[in-house]
Amino acid sequence: MSKMIWPLALCLAMASAWADDDEHHERHDKRRPRQLSSAGAPAVWKTECGSCHMAYPAGLLPAAAWRQQLDTLRQHYGVNATLDAADMQVIRDYLLRASASNTLPTPASTAGEPPRITRTAWFIRKHDEVAPAVWRRASVKSASNCMACHRDAERGDFDDDRVRIPR
Repeated sequence: MSKMIWPLALCLAMASAWADDDEHHERHDKRRPRQLSSAGAPAVWKTECGSCHMAYPAGLLPAAAWRQQLDTLRQHYGVNATLDAADMQVIRDYLLRASASNTLPTPASTAGEPPRITRTAWFIRKHDEVAPAVWRRASVKSASNCMACHRDAERGDFDDDRVRIPR
């Protein structure tokens, strides 16, 4: 009987260690950006940033990534999106303050391109079940069009229960 207890005890100990390891990775993998609400955002941020695309909640990127976004507005994904100095300062102050709690890593950009929200580990993990064809639908257009599926994305609401993928 004691010969059977050792292998069983060893298996239980190993299973417990694996479970702890899985829980650690699961907790790590579920990290998400904080401060997704745009409450208190200056009107100029919504007007300027929202004139071409959704005014993305500041918490979706860490402050360093927003700094890089703002420092490269002359070539903002192929468009000159420069702002006058006063508007730039208001938007910079807001984005850096509102994103300060996001400490998630941002992947390195390519060829001097600013960081993309769609390349963050959080975004990729949250959208891993979305087929590439969905992003190409006329009703969606691209992964950066959050509002296609998340109706309240501009308010920072990305709740899985309210996702509606359009046809």
